[in-house]
This record gives sequence, C-alpha cells and structure tokens, in this order.
Amino acid sequence: MVRITADFQQERVLHPAAIPLLSEFFTKGWADPNKLNNSSRQTAILLQQVRQTFANALNVRPDEIEFLGEVDLGFQLGIAGLLKSESKLYYSKIDRQKVYAVAANEQNLGRSTTCLSVNGDGEIANFTCDTNDVICWQVANGESGNLQKVLKNQALTFADCTSSGVDHLPQFDYQTALFDSSSWQGPAGFGVLVIRSAEKWRNPLPHNDLSRTPGTFSIPLALASSVALENYLKEGDIRSKLKQEIIAFIKSEITEVDIASTADGLAKFISFSIKGIEADRALLALEELGFAVDSGSACKSADMQPSHVLAAMGRPVTGNIRLTIHKDITEKMVKDFCQALKSTVASLRKN
Repeated sequence: MVRITADFQQERVLHPAAIPLLSEFFTKGWADPNKLNNSSRQTAILLQQVRQTFANALNVRPDEIEFLGEVDLGFQLGIAGLLKSESKLYYSKIDRQKVYAVAANEQNLGRSTTCLSVNGDGEIANFTCDTNDVICWQVANGESGNLQKVLKNQALTFADCTSSGVDHLPQFDYQTALFDSSSWQGPAGFGVLVIRSAEKWRNPLPHNDLSRTPGTFSIPLALASSVALENYLKEGDIRSKLKQEIIAFIKSEITEVDIASTADGLAKFISFSIKGIEADRALLALEELGFAVDSGSACKSADMQPSHVLAAMGRPVTGNIRLTIHKDITEKMVKDFCQALKSTVASLRKN
C-alpha cells in the first residue's frame, strides 16, 4: 500500500477533536428531543447548545438555523423555498449540479430561468433582475476557490456557502444560505440551512404541519460537527502563504500551465491544468510518490469527469489537477509536493 505523506484531496476525515467523542455522542444523542422524558430534555439542551455554536460562527440567530441530514436537499429547500410562480431564477454556469437540477425543474414547470455566463476568473457579469426574482450566488467556487464579487441587487438571494464554509462568510444580504459540515472538517451527511427571511420563504416540500425541514438529521453528527467547527476555528492558518508558494513554484518551474485560481480567492483551493499530460496518470504517479490530489469536476459522482466550471471559464479541461490545502498541511509537505509535481510532469511529458 502506498503511504500518503500529504493529502491534498477535497474529502477529509472527521476532525481529530471529534473522533474520540463519537461514541459519547451516539450514547447521548439517541433520544427524541421533542419528548418530555429526562433523556429527551437532555438531548434538547445539547441541540440548543449546538445551534448556538453554529449561530455564533455563521453570524446568524439560532432560530434562523435548520439542520439537514442530506446537504444536497438544502439546495432544493433554500432555492425553491424563495421562488414564486412569477419569479425568474438566475444562476451561473459555474454553479453546482444540484443548482442546475433545481433550475431544470423550474423549466419543466414552464417557469423562467437564466443561466449567467462568467469570465476567465469565474466572475459573473453585471445583470438586472426584479425584486420578485431569485438568484443563486456562489460565495466561492469549490474547484478554483475564486470568490464571487459582492452581490448588489434587489433579488431574493440564496447563498451557496457549501465550499466557502466559515472560511469566507457572505458579505452581502441574503434570504437563505447553505453550509456543508465537511467544509470545516465536520462529518459528511450533515448540513446547515440558514433561513434569514422567514416571511419570504415557504417549505417547498410536501408537509402537513409548520415544520420547515424534514428533521431527519443525525443528532450525534450534529454534535460532532459542532466540536469540529469550534476546533477548526481555533487552529492556526498558513494556507494563504502555502497557496502563494505553490502558485509561484508552478509559474517558475513548470511550463505551459494554466492556473484557474486567483491569488485572492479561498486559500484552501488551487486548480491548474498542465498541457501535455493526462490527469489520471498524473494522479497515480503523484500517489506513488506519497501525494493524494484530485482532478476533474468537484461536484459530480465521477470525479474524473471534465469540469463544467473550467469549461465555463474558458479554461483547459484536460491535464487538470485540483489541490485542497488543509490546515494540517505544512511548508515541508508543500515543498516536497512541488518537487514531486515537477518530476512527475517531466516524466509524463517525456513518455
């Protein structure tokens, strides 16, 4: 088995601070918090504490937070919950596939949608919309890490924070927002939906009561996500420096490389495409040297599929390598990776 010395893959194991507490969380989090017995009351208290932790980190009120057992469901709830029959839905060519699915459903219902183009840095051009319209606004792209400009319009806004997480909170007004626990090294399969304008939102799912979400999330995972978040925020962060070092090395040491990531984007993501190599062979070669990286689309089930994000930006889609710089990545790991990348590219181009 290949020993990985530096993991630059997007998927990450649960934060070390939460792992030893999992057994305790499953012991404490089994009771239904809506019942009146003592165990249920204790669970309800724990959930309220978790809700307050998320509220403090996300700069929202506790009552604006809903927990989800399926992150992707949040796209349907957050977007469709704002739409009315007269609304036009705006989204961009670099949005996630789940946003495309919501837009396709609107089109099937005969409603109006507009897919906005982006420039080479993934920035959406200026556009106009009405106060009844809904716009999906990606705070940061999950492949390039590039930040979207601050939104300035009167439309109802769904903020996609699934990639940016707490590393870059929305700097604009929004009505709904979606966060993915895995963005702060929390457990997968747990999401946070923020509903800031309850009067402008309605539950788009079939329901018989006043519930806003299905409520089928795992309480132990909510507890684990809260612990992961608190510890993630406490950790030191030199990722911006490491990103600059990687980009500078690539520009100076490797020829014919297209870097899709801007210097002022999220520090944790870098995407670049190298001419004259096959991405799958590069991934395997780097893995043999102890470095795990990604390639292709970040939001499709088949990871090696060409990136619709790079295509929309007019960037090369072949020879693509994606790096996620986690907080435990060191300068030495980066220096060693850069040398491994240089030798890998030279070897693949030679052959």
